[in-house]
Amino acid sequence: MLVHLFLSLWMSSTLVVTDRTLDQAVKAKDISAIQSRMEELAKEQKGRAVRPIVDAVADVEAAAEGSWYSVDRYRVFLAGSRTLAKIPGPVLDKELGKIISKHPEWPARTLALYSSMLSASSDTLALALKALNDKTPQVVIAAANLLGKSQEILAIEPLISGMKRWEDQKTRERAAKGGREELEKKAKDRAWLACRDALHRLTGVSLHNSGSYKSWVSTHQEDLDPKNVDLDKVEEQTTGTGLFGLEITGRNIAFIIDISGSMMATDPPSDEQMERISRSTGVGKSVDERIAELMESRRRILRARTELKRAIEGLGENKRFTVIAYSSEVTPWSPVLKDADKKNRGSAVSFIDSLKASGITVTDEALNIALSDPTLDTIYLVTDGAPTHIGSRGSDMPPDSQELMRRILAETRAVNHLRGIRIFTLGFVDAEEEFLKKLAGENNGRYVRIR
Repeated sequence: MLVHLFLSLWMSSTLVVTDRTLDQAVKAKDISAIQSRMEELAKEQKGRAVRPIVDAVADVEAAAEGSWYSVDRYRVFLAGSRTLAKIPGPVLDKELGKIISKHPEWPARTLALYSSMLSASSDTLALALKALNDKTPQVVIAAANLLGKSQEILAIEPLISGMKRWEDQKTRERAAKGGREELEKKAKDRAWLACRDALHRLTGVSLHNSGSYKSWVSTHQEDLDPKNVDLDKVEEQTTGTGLFGLEITGRNIAFIIDISGSMMATDPPSDEQMERISRSTGVGKSVDERIAELMESRRRILRARTELKRAIEGLGENKRFTVIAYSSEVTPWSPVLKDADKKNRGSAVSFIDSLKASGITVTDEALNIALSDPTLDTIYLVTDGAPTHIGSRGSDMPPDSQELMRRILAETRAVNHLRGIRIFTLGFVDAEEEFLKKLAGENNGRYVRIR
């Protein structure tokens, strides 16, 4: 009731009226009509079009779960952000500033940030810095993600403050409620991670509390330049928990492991490994025996199991996790995330030890199960092949793989555009790297090539 009163007061104070044609298109769930009317409003009314477009998107995002297909919901969000981005920058920024400061619905405030990012003339940095102080974690996630990609040094101190705010245990109690219920669960953790990841991008170091970042920046401020940070070359300060060299930074984590038949393949050893064996003294096992052992240890399924067990055994008890194995079917260790206590870590390790490689690669179904947990903030996906429901036909890619990859990317965007879940992908030889890079890149993660 208070939200509607606030909305009415603001609308009357800014002389903005609801657009009846756009409202009718939203009620009818007519995507084409919604897009067309948004474009007409932006062309005809410029700045005065911002509020009705934003309200229409907010109405769609606030609709009950199941009332809109997730991809259609995302199409409306994307149409709104792209349309607003066409409005001239100074006019747009003035209106987006009002949205970020005053709009009662957090999806509307998030839309304002995305619209600014797509605009060639908008001051996205200023708006993102403003939104970083938002009381709702989902808006902070969007702002932090934009700031992390800005390469601007002036974003660092506000991000440290933002990270500190979401480390506060009472922050979640103060966070405003809004939008669909599942977006609220563990949103505080995702906001903290977004600030932390943004600082990692800007500084090149991976630290795990705001105090550590503050001290590091104080020490390195004279030579700190975010424009020169190369995360691929930086030696990270890790927690001691990793997966094929990738640091485990999530708090509520799903480890997804491909156990299809191709995971029985053996990857060639490195020149360094072969050189080490050739220099062996001959005491004990022969060189041929050592090579045979090395080749067996290079089976992808064994390597994946070994790395995954090590990662889980190193999880702190403040984390929650699950393991999801998939081939022709999806087999989760647990359908929900569990505390990383000693008992659960041991149970998960036993589950991983039992995994055998066979079957095809239903990557989409494994991701759907992981994304269905509303508390999730991070996914680590380990695979060696293309998604398929029918399998290979000779040496060519399975005929359904291209469509499945397109669908996975589209549906992940649709369910994750306001959640801020990070997806890290790790691919063995023969994995579809471009797909894995895009899946990670579109979802605030990173791709790692396993060799």
